[in-house]
Amino acid sequence: MPAQDLHGRAVGVDRLQPGDHAFFAYSDDETCWEILSVFTQQGFERDEKVGLLVDVTHAPGWVAERVTGGPEAARRALRDGRLVVSNAPRFARGGFDATRLVEGARRRLDTVLAEGYTGLRSASEMSLALAPIDNLGQAVEYEIALHASLFSTGQKSRYTALCYWDERLFGGTDAMKEARSVHPVILLDRLGALHASVSGNRVSLTGESDLASRAEFDKALAALTGLPGPVLVLDITDLSFFDAHSAGAVVRLAAGLTAPRRLEVHCRSAQRRLLHLLGGKSLAQLSIITTRL
Repeated sequence: MPAQDLHGRAVGVDRLQPGDHAFFAYSDDETCWEILSVFTQQGFERDEKVGLLVDVTHAPGWVAERVTGGPEAARRALRDGRLVVSNAPRFARGGFDATRLVEGARRRLDTVLAEGYTGLRSASEMSLALAPIDNLGQAVEYEIALHASLFSTGQKSRYTALCYWDERLFGGTDAMKEARSVHPVILLDRLGALHASVSGNRVSLTGESDLASRAEFDKALAALTGLPGPVLVLDITDLSFFDAHSAGAVVRLAAGLTAPRRLEVHCRSAQRRLLHLLGGKSLAQLSIITTRL
């Protein structure tokens, strides 16, 4: 699939869904391990098998302990087969074959489903774990082939893939820019971040809306009120956390609108309940639409 056909939507790692093919760029090791830990735990909660392909400098046992929370949890996950960690290169220099690599991924998914798991969740350190590649463009070739084969098929909803690159090594390179562009999902660069995007009369939020991100949330609401048209749309379905202060600000925004202007909030059921508790249910100029549980 050509890179220009995909437009990445930003989400927090805990909002990744089966069928997502996600890109993550990190610039410090601690952030990377925090993201991989959440990624792994989410897989366990979904009864998915989790596979981590890491750089050759990281021992699989140490990685397992880091993402599961300690030695005992790591031993259980590895023993039960819920977690597989590998730091082995997948081919010799000069032996790159994107088709063979993708077929290997497809076979792993079939095996995981036959084992009774709900799906496969795989994270790959793309910039080094594919070594020894002849050039970074080969990693991009693999990314495109993987997406075309496994994320445009009937099995799409059973596979979650996270491809992550070290920005300190490859930030600004054409290969990393191309890799980012071929992914339909882009992870926020840290836990607790808030991201806002504007399209037409809609503002969509992802990440976490709390005290730490209050300034960004206030800016997003200000941008929303400045949009044209009688109906303003706020989409918070991808928020991982939505605190009472944020909910109150949304209700106050709606209460301050005068006809014919009104606010339409797209949210999950827990967010709807919070908005109702803070008075949103009684506002004629506020429509609350639950699109996900």
